[in-house]
Amino acid sequence: MHKLIAAAPDKVVVADVPRPDCGPRGVLVKAVRSLVSPGSELNRIRRLPGDRDSKWPNHDLGYATSGVVVEVGAEVDTFQVGQRVATMQHHQEYVVSPAVGDDIRSPLPLPDDIEWDRAPFVLWGRSCYNWTMKADIRPGETVAVVGAGLVGLLMIMWARLRGPAQVIAVDLAPSRLRLASAAGAEHLVCPAEGDPVEAVRALTHGKMAQCTIHCAAGAHVEAFELSQRITATGGRVVLLGIHSEHLTILRHEFLNKDLLGGGTDYDYSPELQLQAMKLLQAGKLPVERIVTHNVPYTMAPEIYDMLNFRSHEAGAVLLRWDMD
Repeated sequence: MHKLIAAAPDKVVVADVPRPDCGPRGVLVKAVRSLVSPGSELNRIRRLPGDRDSKWPNHDLGYATSGVVVEVGAEVDTFQVGQRVATMQHHQEYVVSPAVGDDIRSPLPLPDDIEWDRAPFVLWGRSCYNWTMKADIRPGETVAVVGAGLVGLLMIMWARLRGPAQVIAVDLAPSRLRLASAAGAEHLVCPAEGDPVEAVRALTHGKMAQCTIHCAAGAHVEAFELSQRITATGGRVVLLGIHSEHLTILRHEFLNKDLLGGGTDYDYSPELQLQAMKLLQAGKLPVERIVTHNVPYTMAPEIYDMLNFRSHEAGAVLLRWDMD
């Protein structure tokens, strides 16, 4: 079968590997769609400070796949062949998911009204729900989302569900800001076109953002300083992006503000993914608006080149595995 592997720094290949064994407590799923997570995946592809050559080849790419159960282990009685599921597994033609004794990674049954192109987004529900609760967005507040990549675009949608007065998206790329608008952001701020702090000040009549969700990542560590500056006194910054360099806390910025880590007090309940499924079914998460690429998995090397060197061209990226 085929699987995506980071064979060397900045190089993803479609490799031939043995088909995995289902085992007595697992289910074998034939992939139909998988969703690329650029932030975490590029951290496994790029050479980051301190990385050793032993990091490659890296098989740990992807964790949002949907497909059809084709084999069920002897101890499994909760799934059946032919069932549609979403599962937190890698980019490959066949994946094995634990169906007994692992509530965190167990497959999630999909109803028929969740199309394949939307199905992998169900798996993001747990993280988005946790991050939204951490942000504690209150009705009438101004929310700023810094970084309009996949995570930022999803958080714009989830923030809207909390009834804020406005959501402001901040990003250097006009193409990403257009996606942010499609995701539900009322106002767009591009730091390349003027002082972003003054732009937020004007949009909030001097009050600034009560909640800033920091979704920028990679080498753009200066974005974290911006997140601090656009947050109101008494407000909070929720840190979601993973940067490749050390971050700077500006003097006095957090004396009267809160810095919150998105991974603290994380709730791993599978019920949170079911909540995302209900929101998708109700049309409250317009994920189809942020999909910029929906391509066969055979195009993965070109896709990852784009994400590595021209990331502004991409929003959500889906890989198609149903090519028979």
